[in-house]
Order: sequence, then C-alpha cells, then structure tokens
Amino acid sequence: MFLFKPHVIGPGGNITTPDVIVDCLFTNGERRSLGGLSQECWLQAECDATGRPAYAITALGGGALISPAVMISNGQTVVARSAWRLANLDSHIGEVTLNGTRLSNVGLPYKLIEEAGGKEDVLPRGYMLLRTVDATSNTAVLSDPVLDRELRYRVVLEPLDEDRWGDARPKPRYSVGPTKKDVPHFI
Repeated sequence: MFLFKPHVIGPGGNITTPDVIVDCLFTNGERRSLGGLSQECWLQAECDATGRPAYAITALGGGALISPAVMISNGQTVVARSAWRLANLDSHIGEVTLNGTRLSNVGLPYKLIEEAGGKEDVLPRGYMLLRTVDATSNTAVLSDPVLDRELRYRVVLEPLDEDRWGDARPKPRYSVGPTKKDVPHFI
C-alpha cells in the first residue's frame, strides 16, 4: 500500500489535505507495482534515466483527484502532492493541458476511469491511474486556462555515481565501536 498525502486546492484557493490509501496502480492501462511509487522530488537514478510527464487520477471519497506526475525510465513513478478535484474541471476538462498538450489529445480522465470500472469521477477505492505524454521532461505542468491556475511538479534526478561533496567531503574524526580506550569526543 502507498499513503498518498495530497494538498487538494479548490477553485477558491482553499486547501484540504486528506490521507489516501493507494493499493492499485495503473499506468497507461497496465497494472504496475506500488514499490516504485513515491512523492519524493529528489531521486538518485542511473545517469541515463529520463522522465516522462503524466497526470494521475486518484480515487477519493466525493470524487477523484488529478495531480501532475513524472514517470522515470527506471520504473519509478513520482506523484506531486498538489492536486485538484476532477469535479471542479468537469465543464472544461478538455481545455486543461499537460505540458502544453490538451488532455483531450492525451486522453481524458473520464475514459481512464471508465476503463478501470468507474463512472464519471468515481473510481474503485484505492485506485490510482496514470496517463503519460510522449515527451521527455522531468517537469509535469497541469494548466487550467479557464480558472487561470497551474500545478507544476519537477523531479530532480541525481546520478548514482556522482559524489555531491567531491574533494570537500569531511574526513571522519573518529569511529565508534568496541574499544577499551577512552575515545575523545570533538563535539
């Protein structure tokens, strides 16, 4: 299971923060493991790892949520904590864009929900559905031109073999372990 903790931003700017259990993840219609699902925006990955922008639809009592997300080529999925209620976008969902591409061209959330066994903005409990775009970017931006707002999420990929300290890494002063001598503490 995955505990999703979104900040749901209403059209008037009010924010609610529900805790949502996700126990079933689908990406572009395929079931995926929850092991790679995260909300961390700073990840270590192979140096050739890339991201693909996506949007996530999450089941919630009272209607589904939509959030920006990034799919990493190593199989990890990173979902933003910011979200909108899908019902608040009902009348103009086709005009909402993901990285400049209208959702009507990417695939409307209601079609995903219907394919997963839901109806309108109601999903089976515990479901999260992702739809990606055919672009390479570590940033996902959902823009709502009608309500003039956007959700922006950027994932930073740090290469595994990179040492951020470089030559400036501090040298250890002492080690703690079994010893019979007094250990001088420098703190």
